[in-house]
Amino acid sequence: MDSRLHYKQHIARAATKGLGAAMELKRLKGMAPSTTRQLFTAMVAPVVDYASNVWMHACKTASAYAVHRVQRVGAQAIIGSFTSVATGVAEAEAHIATIYERFWRRASKLWVDIHTLPRTNPVRNLLRRIKAFRRFISPLRRIADACKELPRDAMETIQPFALAPWEERMQATLGGQEGEEDDKIKELAKAGWAVRIATSSSARNDLVGMGGTVRIPISLARAGKIIEAFSVTLGTTEEHNPYTAELAAIARGLKYLPEMKYRVVVILT
Repeated sequence: MDSRLHYKQHIARAATKGLGAAMELKRLKGMAPSTTRQLFTAMVAPVVDYASNVWMHACKTASAYAVHRVQRVGAQAIIGSFTSVATGVAEAEAHIATIYERFWRRASKLWVDIHTLPRTNPVRNLLRRIKAFRRFISPLRRIADACKELPRDAMETIQPFALAPWEERMQATLGGQEGEEDDKIKELAKAGWAVRIATSSSARNDLVGMGGTVRIPISLARAGKIIEAFSVTLGTTEEHNPYTAELAAIARGLKYLPEMKYRVVVILT
């Protein structure tokens, strides 16, 4: 780490490694521009962008010259331009992102990843220890100031597991074939004390919809209502299909159920 937060050696090291990767890419002849662009994105850009969240704020006009050289060599390998072509023009013709676009994309991803970690993760506590110094501003503080407008309430917290190992799992029995299991499901469906959910989905006129009916036993019914019905249009066939609509119908039907334990739920789909 650089005690003065200049990060000149970090930028020089990243530019040197990136230039070596770009020169190797330039030696490959006879490839289509789209293939060369994919190789640049997969092999050259990650070498330059590695740990860029730390030193990206110090990569200014003088320090960024070496990094821009990597961009220019990579663009020459993609479109075969002359060495005298400006870096910005070569980047636009080669259809590759600029270094600042890539840096801020990685910084935004870092900020979102930190906020989506579980609260038990020790990395999540880094946000509480960010201090605001006027003279020496840390890289994480700069990212926090730039990304403070991002809606953090809408971010999904990614848990390391779907269901905790110590939680009691639901026992599921699948039917559809003749046998003892199928006969058992039919008996449960006829039982008056079982919760029964019937769902269906359809795709017609480029629209996908789903619906269902929930029959709740009288002992669990709310306000004396034992039957719930729903029907919803999810969207177009470009976004959904009957299979995902069927899963959405099952989830919608389960939401109608009150809190209960040790109850058999039969889903007919």
